[in-house]
Amino acid sequence: MHDTEIAITVEGLGKRYYTPQRNKCKRNRVLSHLRNMGIVKGAQEEDYFWALRDVSFEVPRGQILGIMGKNGSGKSTLLKLLTGVTPPTTGRAVLKGRIGSLLEVGTGFHPDMSGRENVFMSGTLLGIPKAEIRAKFDELVAFAGIEEFIDMPVKRYSSGMYVRLAYAVASMLQSDILILDEVLAVGDSAFQDKARKNMKEIVSSGRTILFVSHNARLLSQICTKGIILDRGEVTHAGHIAEILPIYLRKILNIDDVSAGDCTEAYIGDMPRFEHAERNILKKIWLINGNGNPCSTFKTGAPFGVRIQYEGADMPFPAFELFIANEFGERVTTISSTHVKEPLLIPENGVIQCFVDDLRLGEGMYNLGLDIANCSGTAATYTSFDSVMALKFKVHLNGYVTGMGVTSTQGAVHKSRWEVIA
Repeated sequence: MHDTEIAITVEGLGKRYYTPQRNKCKRNRVLSHLRNMGIVKGAQEEDYFWALRDVSFEVPRGQILGIMGKNGSGKSTLLKLLTGVTPPTTGRAVLKGRIGSLLEVGTGFHPDMSGRENVFMSGTLLGIPKAEIRAKFDELVAFAGIEEFIDMPVKRYSSGMYVRLAYAVASMLQSDILILDEVLAVGDSAFQDKARKNMKEIVSSGRTILFVSHNARLLSQICTKGIILDRGEVTHAGHIAEILPIYLRKILNIDDVSAGDCTEAYIGDMPRFEHAERNILKKIWLINGNGNPCSTFKTGAPFGVRIQYEGADMPFPAFELFIANEFGERVTTISSTHVKEPLLIPENGVIQCFVDDLRLGEGMYNLGLDIANCSGTAATYTSFDSVMALKFKVHLNGYVTGMGVTSTQGAVHKSRWEVIA
């Protein structure tokens, strides 16, 4: 590939921060700031934290690169380096053309200036002539859907209004490279659909997008390639269809989850979700309506789970099953509090749950378990142990006909249709 076709080149990019753990006096805070800016040198290596380290990648023109990773993996730091918000410690980044960015809510606009004034200021900072901004202005405001509020100070905007205007400015003032952080999720579903279509138009015109998101479905729909950041380093890079399953395994803690043909799993030593405080859940079995081991279920048929646990000594123990589809989206939650009469749950034992009529679409699912203390309402729910335990399959098996329903389309319901006029 010729260099002229590359829009973004990142080579060995790194950022470290001076973070001494002791003696946090005012003088030390000043030195910390000066060291982070590279003005003052000298400190022990253990006093530094690498937020980003040795990151390299290229993005061709006309492509959307998805950037994924858990919170704290270095995504925001990378975007700040690419947009010049903070200088790198090592390496370099070459971005060719005008850069439009939408990072965290609250940045980029002056709060006391109106939406109109901020649009012209942002365009001027991008090097766009005022005549060009005026020509695009009405279309830009209409896209953001804030015509009534364009002359109001942006400090009075809701977060959704702010993001819509910021996205419109970044995307419609003909920046060659558009850098978007997760804040796009602040917008409502209608705006997200509009932005998704707009992104496709942007790349079809030969412009380039860097897109950070936790939304696997959205990443799969709009991105061509992807990279995964973990603890400041790129661990995986490639086509989005190859990268997404790896990313989902990381965030759902299912790297060690048994495949979809297993009917039981010892979960005592499996990775827990970050909020888990204790190790209570020990083993899980998948069973059918007859209580026999089963890993493949039918829509509309019984579905059962048996759980062995130890140390549930909380006053009001409650169990929860949560089921996620292939995009990591939770499709249903089943709780032991959903019964009419409260259960008397001993400290140690085996508990069983049956669903008489499973309403999931066809596909592969991830089953998670949670145990909490809950006296009856969501406000009193405090999780103590939580783990992603098993995969299982669902087949429609003729429950509905026609085009069917998949794991990404929600619940399955039989229905009656008739023409009445």
